Amino acid sequence: MLQKHFSVLEDRKGSLSATDILRHPDALVPLDSLQKGNPTSYYWLKTELKTGDSKSDPGRVISFTALTYVDIYLYQGDSLLTHKQAGVFREKSAIDESDGRTYAYLPLQPSQNYTLLLQVHHTKHYQPVFDFTLQTKRVYYRNLRVKEAFDAALQGAVCIFFLYTLLSLAVTRSRLYLWLLLFISGVGLYVISSSGYFIDWFLPENPPAGWMFNIHFVDIGMLGLYLLLRDSWRLKTDFPRLHRWLRWIPSFLVLSSIATFIIDYTTGNYNLTNNLHLASNPLMTASIAAALITCWHRLGHAQRYLAYGLLIIGLCGFFIAVNSLFLHEKSLAIAPFIGDVAILSIFLLFSTGLKEEMRQHEVDKQAALKELNQLQQNQNIILERKVEDRTEELRVSNKRLLKQKHLLAERNTKIETLINELNHRVKNNLQLLYSLLSLQLPIVKDGLSREILQGNIGKIRAMMLVNQKLFNFEGGRSVGLCEFIGELATHLQKIYDTKEKTRIVQNIPAGIQLSDKHTLSFGLILSELFTNTFKHAFHDHPDPCICVEAVSVNDHLLQFVYSDNGNGLKDAEANGKFTMGIPLIKDLTRQMNGNMTVTKDKGLSYSFTIPV
Repeated sequence: MLQKHFSVLEDRKGSLSATDILRHPDALVPLDSLQKGNPTSYYWLKTELKTGDSKSDPGRVISFTALTYVDIYLYQGDSLLTHKQAGVFREKSAIDESDGRTYAYLPLQPSQNYTLLLQVHHTKHYQPVFDFTLQTKRVYYRNLRVKEAFDAALQGAVCIFFLYTLLSLAVTRSRLYLWLLLFISGVGLYVISSSGYFIDWFLPENPPAGWMFNIHFVDIGMLGLYLLLRDSWRLKTDFPRLHRWLRWIPSFLVLSSIATFIIDYTTGNYNLTNNLHLASNPLMTASIAAALITCWHRLGHAQRYLAYGLLIIGLCGFFIAVNSLFLHEKSLAIAPFIGDVAILSIFLLFSTGLKEEMRQHEVDKQAALKELNQLQQNQNIILERKVEDRTEELRVSNKRLLKQKHLLAERNTKIETLINELNHRVKNNLQLLYSLLSLQLPIVKDGLSREILQGNIGKIRAMMLVNQKLFNFEGGRSVGLCEFIGELATHLQKIYDTKEKTRIVQNIPAGIQLSDKHTLSFGLILSELFTNTFKHAFHDHPDPCICVEAVSVNDHLLQFVYSDNGNGLKDAEANGKFTMGIPLIKDLTRQMNGNMTVTKDKGLSYSFTIPV
């Protein structure tokens, strides 16, 4: 503790600088001989520091409790080593990253002499308490971590209780949980605000504004406690006289909160507002005592749990008031802990009371159920007779349905056998036709006939692929477009491009599927396009290439593009070639309710838009 080592000077106007203080050391007097001055004056504190020769942890942390503005000057001789700013009202941007509002790190070195100069300006109108402490960095941060962990544990418990109460309110829609939620929110925010976390989280650059919320949060919590007491004890109906006498509490809390805000906002005199609340404490304590004395004998077992919590609240308020009278502003250090204890006590006792009330309801319910059991037994006898009659009817009906089920199973087996046989015959017929045409192809010498025969072989192969793909699926059958095009292209290339000079490029997502009603038409279109390209597009072409692209648009449209880099087709040739192919492609596209466009630029490009 540095308090007994300080010499002090009161600067009422705040016109002196650190240099002035160092030049006139005789103006300072020992701190214990300082007369009580103006609380809002500027106070200069000076002491000499001499460090030991230990090199393990030479730096020190200087800390204090509740001063609003503190400027820290560290001199070595006449040289200023560091100037740091702190204080509970200090903006976050003015504080070093390694420091906090109530502490600062001093870079002391072993075996050195220093002069520590502090300027304190306490604006809350409390008499400032110069409780500065100098500790090693290791010790201070260890204690700070312990405090923060303790705060986090208490505040975490409050948050859990808040969420539990919120969920209970959402499930039960009971106003009791709403008032409990209001109490937990008000006192919980007061705890966070008094500990400084509220300012750090929400108003780091305007701490005085954040500090103004403290008393208002308490008023919100007390309002929630009053409403919880009113509805839980049913004051309006069971204790009308007490209810009329306590109706002033909400109005008093609102007026007190407004008056506190005006005083804090206009004067910043937090000492005055705290004294006003202390003056109202006996009135609130008397109200709690009156409520307990009046209602105790007529309260149910479950309602008395809230009375226990109310008694704890009264004791907490009395404890804080007594500490404020004797310790003044230093009592704020224990206020968060008292607030957390109040929240936890009210929540646990109130929840216990609700559980007890639910248990009593369960006992009453069991008694009512016992009375109903006799009636239910008589009713059950009548129902059992009806069930026996109905069971017999269902047995006969089930026997009839079972017989129909066997008949349907036999019929389905026959249908499945016929379908398999039909598919087998179609497959064999297509294979036979494909084989016959393939055998005839080598002996056909006429070029035009050979081309026609090759085209028919390609179409039959497309039909075979469609039949093979569809037969492997059940109802709602579909075929993967990428795999289908690949197999068809590979087969036609073996017919027309035996040396495999042509590159076939596919850009088709794996997820695109063709339904059974589109697959055959699409296969015939592809067969015709590949056949025409292999036959007519690449005469003496150095790098023949076919590009196939497809994309699904909004799962409703299939956009398909087939293009080649061949020699293209002149208008004069259009009437002499593809006499069957192009009309066939157009007809098949129209059957699928699609559109087709042809582009003659650097080859031929066919673009299809097909609804799927």
